[in-house]
Amino acid sequence: MDLTVILGILGAITTISIGDLMEGGNPVHVVHITSLIIIMPTTLLASMVSTDVEHVKGAFKSLGMIFKKSQVNLHERIKEIVDLSIMARRDGLLSLEQKVSQLDNDFLKQGLSMAVDGNEIHTISETLEQVIEETEEYYHGCAHYWILAGETSPVLGLVGAVLGLILALQKLDSPAEMAEGIAGAFTATVTGIFSAYVLIGPMGNKLKAKAHHVVKEQKMMLEGIIGIVHGDNPRTLEAKLLNFLSPVEEKHSQFN
Repeated sequence: MDLTVILGILGAITTISIGDLMEGGNPVHVVHITSLIIIMPTTLLASMVSTDVEHVKGAFKSLGMIFKKSQVNLHERIKEIVDLSIMARRDGLLSLEQKVSQLDNDFLKQGLSMAVDGNEIHTISETLEQVIEETEEYYHGCAHYWILAGETSPVLGLVGAVLGLILALQKLDSPAEMAEGIAGAFTATVTGIFSAYVLIGPMGNKLKAKAHHVVKEQKMMLEGIIGIVHGDNPRTLEAKLLNFLSPVEEKHSQFN
């Protein structure tokens, strides 16, 4: 699990609850079933209207990606590419044929298969760049769905509050029931804002961030494939690939 997501959500709920309790409130009273029904499904449905169906499906399929720890490990991928480079430089590109079939990454497998089949570098590069572009666009669309839902949620919270106030004002002859109705109406506003800035909106930005790592890995693999086809020195290739690591990551060479 991605602890930044789990701890972030739970921590936000905890701090709001503590603040509410310190003022003599009860956080349980904020959980209003009617408000949840009005806001959550409506938000998701309304966001579908302006989102391509492919990205709507992808947004829900990517929920696991949001809550799970990123599967991208650039260090291991660099080592794998450098090992393949050593083999290709020693025994030739055709020696990778059996190794390619065992690769766990479809992008790397596709690129090296094209190399083993004798395709020119520019052909490999153009093909894989198109894959990268489509991957980037796909995840951008999926993330945008959640971000759009986050932007929609507060407005629907306001709609829920207004509906609640309309019903509450119909009970002027019963002040107690009217006060209860007004309190329930404002829970819709709280639910809408909370969903936007703690749940749905951050989910979209988290997906965008994790997609960035996927795309960066693909760009790095493309650079590695080109280096293998070129017959670059494995040390030189490794140094080039290590530049894809962020400034906070240590750059360890397997040749040291």
